[in-house]
Amino acid sequence: MGASESRAEAVQLGEDLRLSQAFVGTLSAAYRGIWVFESVLERLDPGIDRGGELNKTERVLDTVDGWRKRIAAGSPLLHTAERPLLDEEGSKAWRLLQVAENRLRALIGELTSSSDLELLLREPLARHIRVAAMCEVAHARRATVRGLLEQAEALGATAEAETWRQSALMSEQNVAQAEAMFERVQQAGDEPDARLVADLLDASLLLPARVAQRVIDICRVFGLYTGVFDYEDAGIPDAQTDIWAEAGFAPHVAGRWFAAGLSPGSSLAWIRAGADDPLVAAGFLWRGFTPGKAEPWLENFIGGRHAAAWRAAGCDAVDACEWIALGVRDSMQLGPDGTSWRIM
Repeated sequence: MGASESRAEAVQLGEDLRLSQAFVGTLSAAYRGIWVFESVLERLDPGIDRGGELNKTERVLDTVDGWRKRIAAGSPLLHTAERPLLDEEGSKAWRLLQVAENRLRALIGELTSSSDLELLLREPLARHIRVAAMCEVAHARRATVRGLLEQAEALGATAEAETWRQSALMSEQNVAQAEAMFERVQQAGDEPDARLVADLLDASLLLPARVAQRVIDICRVFGLYTGVFDYEDAGIPDAQTDIWAEAGFAPHVAGRWFAAGLSPGSSLAWIRAGADDPLVAAGFLWRGFTPGKAEPWLENFIGGRHAAAWRAAGCDAVDACEWIALGVRDSMQLGPDGTSWRIM
């Protein structure tokens, strides 16, 4: 074998290993999230046996861990030179990720239909599914970020690793917030007060969009192998693909904005206002803010959920920043007149 052929094989091996890492990393995060979902449901409703689902998910995670070790030893799970064919192990991994994708699509429908205060007050199972989904999304995101951080550190990509470290801090906060909500709902039992349920709905307002974005990310991983990922794969309807393309959005980016409930024009308006992340924009939009009204809050790094709470307390972005500088982190610490500070 000549030197050029050896180099070509080495390049191909590197590409296959990176693809396999992305695939297995996505699988691992998906099924860790599923395990958390089932575990939370079991703890919230001990009368329903989730043992079978938990055991099945643990077996999948053991298999995925074996694939991870195989890849670390230099043996890819997927081989692009053989596409569209897959060997037995590759086919199994593909099917498992399809199952995870289809499950998330079904979960979007459940979360959307339960985005109603009266329904959540009335139906314990709807509350439990919502809390379990919050925990699943948070833990799956943390697993994803940790995997990407490890890869960046292994490659010596200092700047990329630092970006993922910052994302890791945020993912830890999201896990803590989801687990705090779980504890509140668990302690409340079958008769939570209206305030708790309203807090649950507000904290989980973006859940359908977050889950939809996970679906898009999974489809993108499939596209790494097939070599095809277009607007339709990102969930954009055929009638809108040209509009998104003309607005300058690549398929994956367009899909994330579309999943958050925004059009190309509104997405651009939110980007100009300072919301580069579609979920940040949706956090304002779904709470009644326009891009112009949200801009002062964005400039002060206050997200939609907190901005809405401060606004309800009679504060604008400047007022909120002044209170925060004084140590008042939560608008609930303000007195009834919106000006006096009371110790919580």
